[in-house]
Amino acid sequence: MYGAFEDMKAEARVWIFQSTEFLEFEKVERISARLMNFLDDWKAHGHDLNASFTIIYNRFIVVSLDEASYQATGCSIDKLVQLVQGLEKELNISLLDRTQIAYRDHNDMIDTSHMMDFRAALENGDLSKDTIVFNNLVSTKSELESKWETSIKNSWHKDWLPVA
Repeated sequence: MYGAFEDMKAEARVWIFQSTEFLEFEKVERISARLMNFLDDWKAHGHDLNASFTIIYNRFIVVSLDEASYQATGCSIDKLVQLVQGLEKELNISLLDRTQIAYRDHNDMIDTSHMMDFRAALENGDLSKDTIVFNNLVSTKSELESKWETSIKNSWHKDWLPVA
């Protein structure tokens, strides 16, 4: 059952699907329509799931689920991923490429880079430990609001990047 994202509880579970490109208005509209229809009928073992979504910066699709009413199952999560895969094909976009790191560049614009290129940019000084990255591993709405946009030095990224 679809509801407003703002009304989702702080503990609501989130999944973040990152586009490697800025999503133009037409793509945002198509994604929104498909997600509203999907989430309105999203179920787990016949139980309605209280879910919502938002699209942030025309680049990040955030799906949220209030698991207090009923938890997502493997099958229901698979259906969500299948929807996202369908959107990738339909709109010729990439939403599931986990090798891409999103960050704010020197002009405060959001960019993405393959993890190896991102690492090279850190090593040669084009980026620093203070570069803002998007931690798409956050798992709740409250973490999305407080820990999603963070500097590399405060993110999981620091565990495998050359950050002093």
